[in-house]
Amino acid sequence: MPIPTTSSRTPSLKSVAIGAAVALLSGIAINSIAAAAPGAYDKQFLSKAADAGSTEIAASKVAQSKSTNAEVKKFADAMVTDHTKVADELKQLASSKQIEVSDQPGKKHQAQIDKLSRLEGVQFDKEYAATIGVAAHKDAVKLFTDASQKASDPEIKAFAAKTLPALQHHLEMANTLHAAVGK
Repeated sequence: MPIPTTSSRTPSLKSVAIGAAVALLSGIAINSIAAAAPGAYDKQFLSKAADAGSTEIAASKVAQSKSTNAEVKKFADAMVTDHTKVADELKQLASSKQIEVSDQPGKKHQAQIDKLSRLEGVQFDKEYAATIGVAAHKDAVKLFTDASQKASDPEIKAFAAKTLPALQHHLEMANTLHAAVGK
């Protein structure tokens, strides 16, 4: 005589298959979300890079209007052009990663620009070349070098690596400018 079984307690093959499919798809969705979301380091890099770039642009616009030195103006023109292009690329990259970055200098950098704006003549040129030219580009080269090696997101890492040679060139230009106006 067969023993009756309760089918409600024994999972059917269909319900096991559905449960396995849900678990598998949930795992895939979680993994793809985790892979697509840049880590804290990447977000911090994008934020710092945006701040550095917007500072270069704002300070260089001040130099375009305040400086009477042709070399300083030429350097400032190049900084506005080059950093605006990079800032646009950075904004587009950040947006594609659902990361918001500012297009304005942070408080610390804005104070630096305000201080620079109060200077005149040779004093302005020396300070601009030293702080915005040399010091800011040393910081940017370090920031982008680190990100080109440490960023977890491949697109962010590639952006940092692609941008780095231009920043290194800017640093060389800034050193030359600083030596020229420092005399």
